[in-house]
Amino acid sequence: MNLKQYQPILSLFLFSMITLLIHKGFMFVIGFDQLESQFVYTLPRLYSFFFLLATVILFILIKVNQVSATHVGLTFILLTTFKMGVAYLFLKPILQANLPHSGFEKANFLIVFLLFLATETLLTIRLINNKQQ
Repeated sequence: MNLKQYQPILSLFLFSMITLLIHKGFMFVIGFDQLESQFVYTLPRLYSFFFLLATVILFILIKVNQVSATHVGLTFILLTTFKMGVAYLFLKPILQANLPHSGFEKANFLIVFLLFLATETLLTIRLINNKQQ
């Protein structure tokens, strides 16, 4: 079993931990760290949710790449579309909450979603490029 092929998942884990710490630090600096306890989902829960989804997506893409490298891009698009649907279901309680801080919580959700989407895209591009070389 070649562990090097699972390096994107390790990269994703390191990225998740670093960005979570930066995000928490930013919340502390601007004074919103107490506000987080009133959120529907705390930052560690959001990061865990998106890390789990991204790990599943990357694991599937690695397996697809082993079988047929030409299908990695299409598989990525399909899995990302599925992820967007699951993320919407996860976001629904935030959208339905009529709290004064819900706008800030929605922004946090969007930031985390976009961070993981960008990271998954970059890791998928690396996966496709490595197979072509």
